[in-house]
Parts: sequence; C-alpha cells; structure tokens
Amino acid sequence: MKKMPIFRIFYDFFRNSAYLLKSNHSKKIKKKLFSYMIKINLKYLLMNKFVKLKREKIFQYDISTFDYVSIQEQFEEIFYRNGYYFKADNKNPIIIDCGANMGFSIIYFKWLYPESTIYGFEPDKETFELLKRNVTKNKLTNVHLINAAVSDKNGKIDFFIDPKHPGNPAMSTRCGRMPKNKVTVQSVSLSSFIKNNKLKQIDFIKMDIEGSEKEVLKDLNKNKMFNKIKKLLIEYHHKIPGEKSCLGDYLKIFEKNKFEYQIDARCIPINSHNKSQGDTLIYCYRNKEDT
Repeated sequence: MKKMPIFRIFYDFFRNSAYLLKSNHSKKIKKKLFSYMIKINLKYLLMNKFVKLKREKIFQYDISTFDYVSIQEQFEEIFYRNGYYFKADNKNPIIIDCGANMGFSIIYFKWLYPESTIYGFEPDKETFELLKRNVTKNKLTNVHLINAAVSDKNGKIDFFIDPKHPGNPAMSTRCGRMPKNKVTVQSVSLSSFIKNNKLKQIDFIKMDIEGSEKEVLKDLNKNKMFNKIKKLLIEYHHKIPGEKSCLGDYLKIFEKNKFEYQIDARCIPINSHNKSQGDTLIYCYRNKEDT
C-alpha cells in the first residue's frame, strides 16, 4: 500500500474525531478508541519505517494484514470513524459483508454484535486466505466466508488486482478503478445467494465493492429482495475513470423501496471536475411508519 503523507494522517484524525464524538458508543469506549487511534498513528509514523509491522491487537482481537498502512487506514475508517455502525433490533442480527477484504469489517461487526451471523464475500484469493486466518485465529463463530465477487450474475468475472500490493482495497471488477493485472474470479448474484440460503430477513448489508454496486442493487431490486433488508451501508464510487455519474440511479432504487438515506461525502476542492471519489457513504434505513 502507498504510504500516507503526514498532513493527511493529521487531517483525517481530526476530521474523524468528530464522528467518534457523535457516535453511540459510551464515553469509556470512545476513550478506548481514541487511545487506540493515537497508538496506531504513532506506531505508523515512528516505527513502521524501521520495522515492517503487519499485526495489531485491538480490544481482544489479533488482526493481521499485509502492511501497517492497512491497519492504520482500516482501523480509522471502520472503528474510529464508525463508518459501518448500525443499531440492530436484536442481539443476533444477520449481516452480509460485500467486500470483506482482510476482515476488519467482520471483526468490527462481531465486536458490536458477538452473536451475529455474518456472510462475508471477498474475491481476491490471497486476501481471502488472510481473511480466513483472521476469522479462525480470533475464534469468530457464525461467520461464513465466500471467495467470490458479489455481482448480478453467477459464474466467472474479470477482476483487476495489483500483485505488488496484496489486499489493496481498490481491487475491482472495474479496470478504471484498478488498471493493473486482470484475473478471473467466481461471481455470485447476491439476490440468488439470499434466495438459495433462505434468508428471510437481513438486518444489515455493507457493500464496498469498488464500482459494482449499481449492478448488484439493480439485481436486488429486480428480484424484489429489498423487502427482506432492513438497513444498508453502500460505499458509492463516484467518477471512476471512463464512467459517467450515476448517483441518481442508486437513489431512485432506494426511494422506490421506501428507504430513507443519509449521504456522507468529501471532495477537495468542491469544484473539482472528473475527480474520482471512493469514500462517499450512503446509509439507508426505514422509518418506523414505513415498515
């Protein structure tokens, strides 16, 4: 992974502190997450240059990655910023994690809801092996891992990776998102997966699949699967090179299926043209009167 500039680390730390302060966690947990973020940033800035760190202990979890920048970035996005937080209606929610990568998100969900059942998809073979190790060594139960790309069809699909940077979160079925080496991976239609596994209700879907979200959402809509889904968190990848803006297509699907939504985005400067944005989050939910 590419080393992050120091100014970006400080900018993200202070910006994301606002998300932590406004989170639903207790003061004790907020302080703990704050201390972890300080420790991880210091280790990244002061030690990682001399010792190639690839592991970190977070709460009771021992997490391995390909490099320490992945730990710094994913802890900040997932735990510190709480980008994937949701409030479940029960203590054992069913969660589908599309784009599980090395397992930070699955560990986060298990930290939130230890009795949850999780289905995690990760198409890259090398990353999937590390994901399995993280799940196994932390003794996470009721976690089902699928080595496949979430798509709108079952079969095979082209997948673009960067062999020099395994675990790169920008790996994608879109060449414009990751213009590196092309491999072939298994693809799974999410709607058929839900049907075949007889999932009557999904409490939360997290979808970060680097540009393939629209096809998956259209497939869910076509097969009338949204009535089974309570909440979603979608990372919308805006302005992938060679592709036109399509945020309206997403929002039409959510509105048609009676979802409300909140959008969190960052673009510096705001008046950029054709600037790729991979950190736009859309959180979808239903108000009680709409259920």
